Amino acid sequence: MVRRLSRKPYIPNLDQNHILQLDNPGARMEVQEKKYSAFFYGTLLHPRVLKRVLDRSGEDLDIAPAVLDGYIRHQVSWADFPAIIPASKSHDFFKTNSSDPDIDCVRGCYVSGLTESDITKLDRFEAGLYDRKEVEVRLLLEPVNGLDSIDIRNLLEPMTDEANSGELQIRKALTYVWNQYLDELEAEAWSFTDFVAQKLNIWG
Repeated sequence: MVRRLSRKPYIPNLDQNHILQLDNPGARMEVQEKKYSAFFYGTLLHPRVLKRVLDRSGEDLDIAPAVLDGYIRHQVSWADFPAIIPASKSHDFFKTNSSDPDIDCVRGCYVSGLTESDITKLDRFEAGLYDRKEVEVRLLLEPVNGLDSIDIRNLLEPMTDEANSGELQIRKALTYVWNQYLDELEAEAWSFTDFVAQKLNIWG
């Protein structure tokens, strides 16, 4: 009769330090949270509204005025907020013609350092009326740290020749593009200046 040698039961070492040593001896594993950048052009363009939606101060976020080319911003007919659609689609629907780059673009702000949780809150805020897309935007000024650090006049005032003359940085960012019927939009552009003067206290 062949006798089997008894084996001690295998008990895995679940000590976290042991696991880290096996994976990378002598090193600690650091998991870095992915960060996102976004371009805002409507109610979220104002730091007060953005902070309310994100439910935090945004002191760790960087912000700069920016421009998105190839899109046009329209007033949503039944709301305080706007929508953007591709410029070609806007001209086709509203029967307009333009080769003016100052018209076929949207002024807004670029914000970087957003977390996955921030993006989830933004998606919920947009309520399915928009598709989240990646675009390229032109920064008009160097980003500053902290949402409250931005000079609101740099978001209100139109672009100047001086701002356009320099070499502007191009950044990739997420933004929200209208996905509903175009007849819910008005031909007129949405005004951030009017929003700040008339509606900001309601939203922020």
